[in-house]
Amino acid sequence: MQTLGSKMQPVLYLCLLLMPCLFLVEEAHAVWHGGISLRSQRMALLHWKATLASPPVQMSSWQENTTPCNWTGIVCTAVRHGSRMPRVVTDISLPDAGIRGQLGELNFSALPFLTYIDLSNNSLHGALPASISCLSSLLELYLPYNQLTWKIPYEIGGLQSLRVLELSFNRLTGHIPASLGNLTMLNDLIIDQNMVSGPIPEEIGRLVNLQLLQLSNSTLSGLIPKTLGNLTQLNILYLFRNQLSGPIPQELGRLAHLQILQLNSNDFSGPIPISITNLTKMNQLFLFENQITGPIHPEIGNLTMLNQLDLYRNQITGSIPPELGKLTMLNELSLYTNQISGPIPLELGNLLNLQLLDLSNNQISGSIPGSLGNITKLVLLHLFENQITGSIPQEIGNLMNLEDLNFYHNQISGSIPKTFGKLQSIQKMKMYDNKLSGSLPQEFGDLISLVVLELALNSLSGPLPANICLGGRLQYLIVFSNMFIGPIPSSLKTCTSLVRLLLQANQLTGDISQHFGVYPQLIKMNLASNRFSGHISPNIGACTQLTVLHLAQNMITGSIPPVLSKLSNLVELRLRFQSSHW
Repeated sequence: MQTLGSKMQPVLYLCLLLMPCLFLVEEAHAVWHGGISLRSQRMALLHWKATLASPPVQMSSWQENTTPCNWTGIVCTAVRHGSRMPRVVTDISLPDAGIRGQLGELNFSALPFLTYIDLSNNSLHGALPASISCLSSLLELYLPYNQLTWKIPYEIGGLQSLRVLELSFNRLTGHIPASLGNLTMLNDLIIDQNMVSGPIPEEIGRLVNLQLLQLSNSTLSGLIPKTLGNLTQLNILYLFRNQLSGPIPQELGRLAHLQILQLNSNDFSGPIPISITNLTKMNQLFLFENQITGPIHPEIGNLTMLNQLDLYRNQITGSIPPELGKLTMLNELSLYTNQISGPIPLELGNLLNLQLLDLSNNQISGSIPGSLGNITKLVLLHLFENQITGSIPQEIGNLMNLEDLNFYHNQISGSIPKTFGKLQSIQKMKMYDNKLSGSLPQEFGDLISLVVLELALNSLSGPLPANICLGGRLQYLIVFSNMFIGPIPSSLKTCTSLVRLLLQANQLTGDISQHFGVYPQLIKMNLASNRFSGHISPNIGACTQLTVLHLAQNMITGSIPPVLSKLSNLVELRLRFQSSHW
């Protein structure tokens, strides 16, 4: 009589015989569905790993006897094939992995289900292979910060499911292929910081779902195609630092969702298109370093969401429109190095969030409005190289966060307000070459953060504040060609931070051997044409960085200290009745 076990033995034996056949059926099924199986995907990935120079530790789990679904950087997903749901490789994600090799060694045809590739910040080199076009399911391709070369293949236009194409910070050359216009599902197109050249293809205007277009930092030339006006979903447009030219097209005014427009550092000419003022969601408008002409439209005041407005280094004319005072979200307003004329509008005092205001190197006239004292968040205020007249308003002393104040090369008159003593954050103050008069407020001794003080070429008088270096940070004290009197400030004796001390052409007095100390960082010292007395201190030998020493036209006596011969960096030495230079 047969036992149950003995009856099962033939069945078990038959199952064991059929097991390999089941695997063959699975492979045959895979072949029937295009020849793709998990095994073929594993083989393609392992082959690519074998071509890499020193495969990284992240690939240590990539082994022949394991499923790729368990490998680091690989994701598998079940996809429907008829009645079956086989698992296939859908994601390759190995950013920052130290991969050194070529993408052309990866058999993309064995990986047709890939939807996501992120190999950013590796050392991939060679060309972006045309074979990548067979990845018809690919949604996102991230390859920035590699060393890819050659041109972007025309075939990449076959990736018609693609949402993100990120190729920035490589060494790609050639033209941007017109076939990119076929990628109509694309949301982000990023090709900046490469060496691509030629025009921006008009076909880019077909990418109506595009939200980010970044083509900056390359050598693109020609005009901005008017078709970019079709990209009505665009939030960010970066075309800066190229060789683009011609006018900025009016059609950009149709980009109603645009928040950032950066066209700076090109060769654009003509006026700012009035249509730009329709873009009321704009946060940043960068048009600087071009050849833009014409005025600033008053309608720019409609862009009330603007945080940064940078139009510097152009050929803009006309006056600053008072309507800019409506841009109350503005943090930065840079209009320097243009041909702007007329007064500074009082309305700029409404920009209470402004941290940087630079109107320098223009033809601005009139006086400084006291309303600027309302902008208490201001860190930088540059008005230098204009034709500004009148006195400095007391209200400037309210700018408690101000670090950098530059008013030089104007025609500003009157005295320096005592309220400047409240500028506790000030580090740089340059007001030289004006018509300032009166004494320097003793409150300057309270400016403990001061690093640079330049007041030369004015008509200032009275003594220098005794505590001018109380903070111990002063490096540049440049007050020559004034009418200062009295002794050297006592705090200078211990002001070891000094780099340049230019006091020539004043009426300062005192014994220089008593008032000067050791200055290890001092490069230039000019005390000529004053009324100093005493003798040259041997301490001068400790100023080992000194290149220029002018003491002529004083009442200094005694012998020349031998230590001067040890100042190996000294190139100018003037001790007796010689003309002074700074």
